[in-house]
Parts: sequence; C-alpha cells; structure tokens
Amino acid sequence: MSTSTESPRSTDGPRRGRRADAEGAAGGYVPRRTLTLRAEAARQVTRRRTLVTAVLLAALPLVLVGAFALGDDDRGGAPGFVELATENGANLALFTLFVGTGFLVPLVVALLCGDPIASEASWSSLRYLLVSPVPRRRLLRSKLVVAAASSVLAVVELMVVAYLVGTLAYGADPLVAPSGETFTTLGGIGRLAAATAYLLLTTATFGAFAFLVGTRTDAPLAAVGSAVLLVVISTVLDQIPALGDLREALPTHFQYAYVDLLRAEPRWDDMLSGALWALIWVVVFVRLGFWSFGRKDVLS
Repeated sequence: MSTSTESPRSTDGPRRGRRADAEGAAGGYVPRRTLTLRAEAARQVTRRRTLVTAVLLAALPLVLVGAFALGDDDRGGAPGFVELATENGANLALFTLFVGTGFLVPLVVALLCGDPIASEASWSSLRYLLVSPVPRRRLLRSKLVVAAASSVLAVVELMVVAYLVGTLAYGADPLVAPSGETFTTLGGIGRLAAATAYLLLTTATFGAFAFLVGTRTDAPLAAVGSAVLLVVISTVLDQIPALGDLREALPTHFQYAYVDLLRAEPRWDDMLSGALWALIWVVVFVRLGFWSFGRKDVLS
C-alpha cells in the first residue's frame, strides 16, 4: 500500500504563478520585492537633475533678496505682492509663490513627472526593467508616485526656504495681504500652506500631461517641452474673451485663484472650480498614459 503526499508548496506554486500571470509578470513575481517605492525613490533622488533642481529652487529666494537689495526702495503705487515682499518672511514666501505660479512651478513639476519613463527609454534600461520581471502597470505606478512626491517636496522646499530666508532678511512679522489685511502668524502660515497645496493641485495637470508624453517618447526634453507648450497655449487662449466660459476648462485659467485666500473671509468658488478641472485633467492624462504604455512596444 503506497501513499502519496503533496507538499503545500506544490499547491501554492501554481496559485502564485496564476496570480503573477494575471498581473502581467512572469511566475515567481513577488510585488513587495520588485521595484519598491523605496528603490525608485533612491534612484530618482540621486539623479543629477533632481539635485540640480533642488539647489536652484533653494537659491531662488536668495536671488530675490539680492534683487530687492540692489533695487530701488521706493517702488511707489498701491501695495501689491512686489511692494509687500520685503515686509517679512511670510510675504517673501507669498511673492515667491506668486512669481513661480505662471512658469517655474509648472516647469519643475513637468520635469519631475515627465522625465523618469522617457529617461529609462533613452538609456535602453526600460526594456530590462520590464523583463526582470516588473509589470508595466506597477512600473508606471512606482514612477508616478515617486514623481508626485518629488514634486510636492520640491515646491514645499521652495516655500520653506523662501520663508526662512525672508525671515532672516526682513523679520518674522505676520503676513500682510495687498488689501491691507494682517493675519496672525499661524493664520498667515496656514493660508500660505493652503495656497501652496492649491497650486500643486492645479499644476498637477502639467505633470500628468508630461507623464503621458513621457510614456510615448524616449526623449525626456520632449516630455517636458510638451508640458511647457501646454502652459503657453493655455495662457494664450485664456486671453481670448470670445471663448467665454470655455476658458474655465483651460489648465491655467484658475491658477491664481489662491489669492482669494488673502481675504478676511476667503472666497472658495474659483478655487473649487480650479480644483475640479485639475482633477479631471489629471485623471484623463494619467489614464491615457497607462493605456498608451500598456500597448507600447518597448522591446524592439
């Protein structure tokens, strides 16, 4: 009489293989061990473009303080963002956010979101990542999450450095709005944080578009340049009154809506509209990026 025993491993193996095949990877794939977020973050943080971007963003507030020191103290006219920039650290941070809204912040976000996939393709390392094995969707998720986190950290770095440099140069008085409203220290910091968060959300549209283009090209500059071109086109179209309410769908239309936070009673209508349109565009571009990359031939 003979008996046969079947080890648990022989049962788990096919199940594990089927699960891996369903995810688009070869058998034996373990999600937790392949292209982790920590590994991808380490890859991106040590990239030269990341380090250069961080240094340039940290240097911008110093450049602004130097420019104000060399400029004419009598700027005249009603107090605005420029006139109030030298009042205190909070106002310098607000001015830095204001001047970075139109081009600098979108450029940084587009660079950090559009470069990772396109760079891997240009180095011919993308195909090796996909056969190592890493499913395409997991590859994109890891790249996108790290890129989004890097974008947030970059803009937060800009604001924190601007606040600290401004405080050292001009003092730590509370934030003063162009309307003359003076906030408490905590109230001013809270409004700066809310304005920064709103700008990050609206700028995510350009990051998502750069991500989409990055999945279709092996030229990082093409991905970043496409997002910059979108900024320019959207800004130009937004100046055409004949478009009427259609302009509300443009990514740049509500970019500066965070200035409504600088009131005693903030107005939320434009910010809510801007956030809604930004979410719509981000979802559309990201889904198109995943769909497009899933059908791209990266092995030839």
